[in-house]
Amino acid sequence: MDLLLKEVFDLAGSLICHQLPERSLMAGDLVLPVCARDMGIYAGIFTAFAYLAVMRRFGAQRPPGLAASVGMTVMMLPMMLDGVLSYAGIIETNNTVRLFTGLFFGLPVPILLVPAANFSVYGRNDRPVLKNWTELIVVYVAGILICASILHGLMPYAAAGLMYVAGLLSLISRIIFTVVRRSSTGSKWRIRIATVLGSASALIFLYVLSSYILQPLKEMLLAR
Repeated sequence: MDLLLKEVFDLAGSLICHQLPERSLMAGDLVLPVCARDMGIYAGIFTAFAYLAVMRRFGAQRPPGLAASVGMTVMMLPMMLDGVLSYAGIIETNNTVRLFTGLFFGLPVPILLVPAANFSVYGRNDRPVLKNWTELIVVYVAGILICASILHGLMPYAAAGLMYVAGLLSLISRIIFTVVRRSSTGSKWRIRIATVLGSASALIFLYVLSSYILQPLKEMLLAR
C-alpha cells in the first residue's frame, strides 16, 4: 500500500517540484513527494484552508486588516530571498530553513485568496476572513507544529502526502474559482462546473509542463 501511495504522491509531486532527494525530507524509509521548501508551502496552504473550512469562512468578504496583511507579507519574504540566493549559489541553506520559510510563505495564501472571490467594491463586506489576531496566531502555531512533526519524522508518509495533495488541489481550485467568480454572473452550479473543468485543465497543463520541462531538467541535475 505504501509503495502504491508513493507512486501516486510522486506523480502529484512531479507536477510542481524537482524532487531532488537531497532537498527532500523523509517519513520513515520513504522520501516525501516534494522538496522541503514545497512541503512547507503546501503544509501552510493546507493548514490555513483547513482552519478556514472548520471556521466556515469560505464565504468571507473582508481581507485581514492592514497590519496583519503587512505582517504576513513580510514573513513571506525569507523564502523568496532564500530561494533566489540559493539558486544563485550565493548562500546554501538546509532543509529545516527551507521547510519553515516555505511554511511562512504558504500560510497567508488562503487567508488572502479567499476574500478575493467574495469582496464587493460597493458592498459592506462585513464577513471577515479572520476576526482577530488570536486566530492568526492559532493558524501559525498549528502550521509550525505540523512542520515540526514532518521535520522530526513524526508524521506518517501517507498523512504528509495527503496533506500536500490536498493543499495543491485546494490552491488550484480556489484560484480557478476566484477567477470564474469575478468574471461570471452565472448561477452557483455554472460557477462550480467551470471551477471543476478549469481545475482539471490546470492539472493537465501542469502534467504536460512537468513531462517536457521539469522532469528532463531534474534528470539533468541528477546526472551531474
